[in-house]
Amino acid sequence: MFDIIVPIYRIKPEWLEQCLASIQRQTVSDWQCYVVDGTPEDWPQYDKLMSVVDSFVSDTRITYVRQTGRGVSQARNQGIALGSSPYIAFLDGDDYWYDEHLIEFVNYMRDEPDGVIYWTAADCYLELVFPKSGESHRIHRISSHIIDYDHMSPREKHKAICLSPLMTSQVAIRRVDFESLEFGFDTELCLGEDQDLWLRLLALRNRGVQIPAVTGEHRAHAEQTTQGGQQLGGTDSDRIERLERSKEVFRERHDYYLSGNGLVRDAD
Repeated sequence: MFDIIVPIYRIKPEWLEQCLASIQRQTVSDWQCYVVDGTPEDWPQYDKLMSVVDSFVSDTRITYVRQTGRGVSQARNQGIALGSSPYIAFLDGDDYWYDEHLIEFVNYMRDEPDGVIYWTAADCYLELVFPKSGESHRIHRISSHIIDYDHMSPREKHKAICLSPLMTSQVAIRRVDFESLEFGFDTELCLGEDQDLWLRLLALRNRGVQIPAVTGEHRAHAEQTTQGGQQLGGTDSDRIERLERSKEVFRERHDYYLSGNGLVRDAD
């Protein structure tokens, strides 16, 4: 039923273990998982990462492949191309799901079959460190949830999604819709590539379905390597140039500005 796409790049081995274990614990068993790995083999924790992978691939539903290109968009596209299930779910290697994640999608996809994109909410914990004292505080918030979404008009719902980017690990889509697009995740974007895909899917038919459940945990951490196209390499000036180019492409395509932190703002 589901193809689960897990891109990884220099992920802490213990995080990947928690991620893949959370997939195996799903109450829905009809899934295939594709782990697409762009981690350099000379990365210090590469052997430990491979040990984690080896401990899971005995489950024939889990397929591990080396990434053939660069960047998280290419990794996701590669994983999607390997599968054939009617639904595609996404889970980044440093996030994990709660046991009932997929069954929530099954229920809503059955009851609201005209959706083009479905999503749940996630727990997100932020570590804040005060510079002067060095004290650390853990802050909790709910991510990927739009308040009063079900009471909005279709136009208001679309605007709300634009202004509140969804967490990729909480999204599932239909393969038939994805394959009807001119292209999948845009490999030229190094910022907002997921939001860009959601908006292009909504252009097919403006039907986004928010599932009122918290079904996973998103890690917000300083070691995130997919933000800003770090996996693409190059100098700092190269990365800055790619970021600015990505923002401009996003604005031209959607008439919205994408800021450096991934938020979308009115072009006006």
